[in-house]
Amino acid sequence: MRKAASRLQWTVHVPRNRQGVELRVWLLRVDALSEEDVAPWLPLLDADEKARMVRFVHARNRVQFAAAHGLTRLALGRVLSVPPASLAFVEGPNGKPSALRDGGPASVSFNLSHADGMVGVAVLAQPHVPVGFDLERFDRRIQLELADRYFRPEEANWLAGLAPDERPRGFLRLWTLKEALIKATGEGLSRELDSFWFEVLPPRLHFVSRDESEDHWCFEQRIVDDAFVAAAGLRLGDGIGHSPIWRAVDPKKLLVEGAGALE
Repeated sequence: MRKAASRLQWTVHVPRNRQGVELRVWLLRVDALSEEDVAPWLPLLDADEKARMVRFVHARNRVQFAAAHGLTRLALGRVLSVPPASLAFVEGPNGKPSALRDGGPASVSFNLSHADGMVGVAVLAQPHVPVGFDLERFDRRIQLELADRYFRPEEANWLAGLAPDERPRGFLRLWTLKEALIKATGEGLSRELDSFWFEVLPPRLHFVSRDESEDHWCFEQRIVDDAFVAAAGLRLGDGIGHSPIWRAVDPKKLLVEGAGALE
């Protein structure tokens, strides 16, 4: 396993709520990890997670699953000050997971995502807050003609205004922001993607319906190693800070130190 030190770029500064509990985002490169490398994380997973993992045909998918769920458990355990293996998970109607502790809801909100070569999780030490997180590789194949199908005219026009070689990246910047919202609300793709739109630089949400307010939503985006794009968002409430804290985790350090590597 080689050490992969990730670089976070395009930071957008938003002043923090001085009394806020900040959203924390941890990112982990996994393209250099083998199944042997991630074996120390397997005892953290429950029987259902292990059964899902072994159903993957390719080793890289099993590694990615083990890393995503191991990182999530270590992050939640750190935030909650509980053993990572003591947590259980349930899924909502559209697949959004939530955490349980001793049979009841854990006092945390979170969302995880993965792309080929990287996994990540966004965690807030406060329950019942809509938190969404999405992660994509920049080199994935993009069908730009789908922009007219999934994006609002405002977004499609922004995309068309980019240089041709920048449009695939622009598409993924929009896509991760839109995914972050529908993952935060738990609606998933049951929500029409043209019912809202984003400005990208800096990220700003707009709802089409006047019945929905974007006033309390906050989104941020990062470019990681010039190879991935990540977006995190949440609906702000009392005592929640405005500026997420992003950390790129050294996989070697995480394997050796566990949750201590998330400081």
